[in-house]
Amino acid sequence: MRILLLSSVEHQSGSAIRFRGLAGALARRGHEVSLVEPAPPGSDPETPPGVHRVPCPRLPVRPEWQAGLWLAHGAAAVLRIRPRVVWTLKALPNVWAPARIARSRGARVAVDLDDLDGAYYRPGPARAIVERFFRTAAKTADDVTVHNENMGRLVGPMRGAGREPVFVEQSVDADRFAAPTASPELRARLGLGSGPVLLYAGHLGPASDLGALLGALAPVSAQYPNARLLVVGDGRDRRRLEDIAASRLPPGFVVFVGGVPHDEVASYYALADVALNFLEDREVNRYRASIKIREALAAGVRVVASATSDAERLRPFIRLVDGGPGDFVAAVSAELGAPSGSDPAAGVEWLREHASSDAAVREIAEIWEREVG
Repeated sequence: MRILLLSSVEHQSGSAIRFRGLAGALARRGHEVSLVEPAPPGSDPETPPGVHRVPCPRLPVRPEWQAGLWLAHGAAAVLRIRPRVVWTLKALPNVWAPARIARSRGARVAVDLDDLDGAYYRPGPARAIVERFFRTAAKTADDVTVHNENMGRLVGPMRGAGREPVFVEQSVDADRFAAPTASPELRARLGLGSGPVLLYAGHLGPASDLGALLGALAPVSAQYPNARLLVVGDGRDRRRLEDIAASRLPPGFVVFVGGVPHDEVASYYALADVALNFLEDREVNRYRASIKIREALAAGVRVVASATSDAERLRPFIRLVDGGPGDFVAAVSAELGAPSGSDPAAGVEWLREHASSDAAVREIAEIWEREVG
């Protein structure tokens, strides 16, 4: 079966990493899979075996300014490939419009709703457009996939009885992160010293709540003078976050690495004692499922995470925190002084059984194989 996946976000995004993994899982099931995913021109973006990557340029400007370019590449792919199934990552215009073209030509259309994307915009025309596309896709797509129970409860009534969304686990390649080897050379180059090392991994954009956490970490830097916070990721908010760190934390406490190819991220987890996944108590975060918690677990790193509905599912394996930045930092200090007894090793086994890409894609793939052929 020819299946086309249309990613609305750039190659290094956590959402794109997950979607790319699902493309690989569909290829392993024997399908003819193509992927449209923005990546910088001239780069060599990672592509799963068996997946055909359709070139789509990610230019060095804001995504909103090149959405039309991405839409055109998606539409061209639809017309050239003539897929039987189109699966979009998010319901943003740059992927939903090509999907509608595919439907007019007889394709089955599915949308993966992995975030409440409109909530990242201020009230105004852009937010109204994103929310309208979300509602339209939720109601009219042949299939809707979600990986957060709150999102399923939100979307279900929009679709009606007998058209419930399909749960697709937030998947991770556990083998990629299993037992990573710590590099003394990398540790020295980053200036991490004796540690302990806290790690924050993620795109430094609107979805990141690192800014609210940085200033609150001052007690940790005082209690553990040799501690370092290693920030792996890049994005349009990086300069602002560097300024916050410089003004509120001791020099050298925060080490900003920048963007790292996903196949190299495990080497940074290998340097960490505790991974941090802080999320503020705001509506948009109730509809998220963190790939970074799962990557840290796969690497065997202890995790301190905000107690979102998704993270609650992982409670046996991580330390969960209710409350704001102060409560979170107190839990980080406690974890450094006396580990909580959570079981990352059991978390790895859970990931292998429930959160591999092959396991995550199984139910929706079986629907397409049965109903499309």
